[in-house]
Amino acid sequence: MSEMRRLNPKTVAIVLTVALVIVVINALTTGAYTIELSEVFKVLFQGPAATSDSTSISHAVFWNVRLPRVALAIVVGASLAVAGVVMQGVFRNPLAEPATVGVSGGAAVGAVIAITLGLSRITLGVQVFAFIGGTLATAIVYGLSRVDGKTDVVTLILTGIAINALSGALIGLAVFIADDDQIRTVTFWSLGSLGLATWRAVAVVLPLAIIGIALSTKFTRTLDLMALGDRSAAHVGVPVERVR
Repeated sequence: MSEMRRLNPKTVAIVLTVALVIVVINALTTGAYTIELSEVFKVLFQGPAATSDSTSISHAVFWNVRLPRVALAIVVGASLAVAGVVMQGVFRNPLAEPATVGVSGGAAVGAVIAITLGLSRITLGVQVFAFIGGTLATAIVYGLSRVDGKTDVVTLILTGIAINALSGALIGLAVFIADDDQIRTVTFWSLGSLGLATWRAVAVVLPLAIIGIALSTKFTRTLDLMALGDRSAAHVGVPVERVR
């Protein structure tokens, strides 16, 4: 752990950036239909509206299949990374994640309910229900963990674990009620996939990710102070309860 802490942040950023570039290039070139790296740059500079006979298949695969997947993967990955960092800062625990406060379980319950009710055919139906479920679960966990007007971190984590267990039971009940098609949809959704990524999905997720990440950056100094402990942070003027 001490060795990890001594790593230069700039070095880590450079290494991760190089790794990201390598992974992106691999994702754009390999698959059921192989696209040479030189052709990737050619199709990229042609733009999404180009219609050259020599690159029509490569153009369609690149712009309509692979690039949306890569773009959505980067946006979602960045959002999850920032969410994890914020959770770890708030709870002063390197193992903390969104599931700690029941967000993951609640969102899964909301999505499964939407699928079971046949709302998956409605545009953003599953996503809206997942958001509502995650929000409600977080509110319940936060409410149950407050003692004398203060949030006890240990109680919050234990409550989050309990809510996740309850969410698993509710998901099992919904799957028991669902028909075969809905069960397949639930299974596909729960496993997670970027196979159906489109530019429309990117357009929906990207603004939300930008807003969330931008708001999170405003709390960097506050999270650093909270790492010292609730009392120390409150002593220097950090409204710990409000931030949490």
